[in-house]
Amino acid sequence: MPADRKSYELDLALGSVVAKPKMMEIVEHAAADAGLYISHIGGYSRVKYPNSVHWHFKRDKAEPGLIDATYWQEGQRFWLIVRHREPDWVHETAPRLQQSLQAALAGA
Repeated sequence: MPADRKSYELDLALGSVVAKPKMMEIVEHAAADAGLYISHIGGYSRVKYPNSVHWHFKRDKAEPGLIDATYWQEGQRFWLIVRHREPDWVHETAPRLQQSLQAALAGA
């Protein structure tokens, strides 16, 4: 990984295309399983990833830091983004969220 990168990604394996409504359900349950809540749902880089869904996950409203996730159905890609400058809890929790999401996707 280049030293000048401001973040790193944790990819999720997609066995098949998951419709957005089903993915929204999967993400909500996986977040709760990882002890997180969804603080924002939107899109991510509408030019580069059209029709993508983008989430922000937090542990507590008053606590700094968040984990990003993006699902791009057309590109068959789903990934988490963690900025290096985020607090320790983010780096510790992101792999747990990744595991919860991967388990939920396997059962979809």
